[in-house]
Amino acid sequence: MPRFGPPWMSTYSAVILLVAVLINLATSFTQYTHSLTLPSMQNALGLSYTQAGVLITGGWVVRNISSFSAGTLAPRYGSRIIIGVSTLLAGGSMIMLGASDSFWMALSAMLLTGIGTGAALTPMMGLLSPWFSSKSRGLAAGLASTGGSAAFIASGVLVPWLTTRSPEHGWQHTWYIFGFLVLGIGVVSLFFIRDNPGQSSEGSPNAIQKDRKEGQTRPRNAWPVAAYKNRFVWLVTFMVFLSGWSQGVFHTFFVVYITQENGISLSTAGVLLVVMGVLGAGSGVMSGRISDSIGRPKGFFITFMFHAVGYGLFWIVPNIGVFVICAVLIGLTLRSSYVICAASAGDYVPGHAATAAFGLMSVGAGLGTAISPTLAGVIADATGTLRWSFTLAFGASIVAMAASLLLHRMTARQPTVVPEAPTE
Repeated sequence: MPRFGPPWMSTYSAVILLVAVLINLATSFTQYTHSLTLPSMQNALGLSYTQAGVLITGGWVVRNISSFSAGTLAPRYGSRIIIGVSTLLAGGSMIMLGASDSFWMALSAMLLTGIGTGAALTPMMGLLSPWFSSKSRGLAAGLASTGGSAAFIASGVLVPWLTTRSPEHGWQHTWYIFGFLVLGIGVVSLFFIRDNPGQSSEGSPNAIQKDRKEGQTRPRNAWPVAAYKNRFVWLVTFMVFLSGWSQGVFHTFFVVYITQENGISLSTAGVLLVVMGVLGAGSGVMSGRISDSIGRPKGFFITFMFHAVGYGLFWIVPNIGVFVICAVLIGLTLRSSYVICAASAGDYVPGHAATAAFGLMSVGAGLGTAISPTLAGVIADATGTLRWSFTLAFGASIVAMAASLLLHRMTARQPTVVPEAPTE
């Protein structure tokens, strides 16, 4: 019979990809919903800009630790239980965040949310590498990332509507709804995730044979030390640190800046977020496919170039027209660095270490996202405006462009996939 669509559609890889979409949806609510709920949370809990930044930073610091730990433990102990339990924890902590009545309770909820989301997402994206061949890995990561874009759209539609209906408690209702949804996704992941592809994966016969050979040369459930010795992995980690740095500033203070300092209504801000989410849904797939074709370094460079232009305009010419242009530019590359990062994790190390490589990259992105909101908040409190805080995002994007050129030069000189490293 003739085959329609990619080969993986007729294998269990398609089920793994669908669960990856749901996990991306669940773990992205905390990343994208805060910008819309933050103004109401500030009013309800009496938070300063610095305290608001600390909430975001605290969550991301813990998420970093959780991502690294899960990335290291998953290859040794399996991904299914780690992903499922962590997703359930994330859902419960979102409900706790909605019930918060003080800064300290909100901070506690954010810390728990960071643990859950970090430990769920990293093993899930790392699991794509053994289930998909290198020629379709970028596409698979891009499709998985559409879950994050869906969270962006859902936040842009739901939060303004709930806030309009209940200005005082709308932000709390948001976290209750998302929390229960994430609990359901956690149950689904426990039922459908499989750790070992075997013959049911999309990988080619040659790839399967290679995986079997690697499995014979290393101890079962070995520690993934190859990921921590690879210089390409470390360079990508630095690049996504810069990406996380930029996005941490933008996603935390975008809505606050355009609504409180530039007179844009919350509903208009929600529309801009929906625009970014709709464009972002396709950006991950497009970027993943492009990186499969032209290489990961060039894909990174295009992404950071779009970011630099968008953040630069946002800082230099703050008006509604520029906000729309910025929303389009950021939307077109909303999930790009994340997708290319996930795809590259399986390119630079042996398959069993891909989850650890992605975990290390996630730590880099998370550190950037964790540090920059607090620093941006301090700058805003000191200057009386958030405008100068966006110079942090612009500068980081310029440096990331240079780093992507360095990665291209390095990978052009030698193969990127290293031989199987000894483990212990």
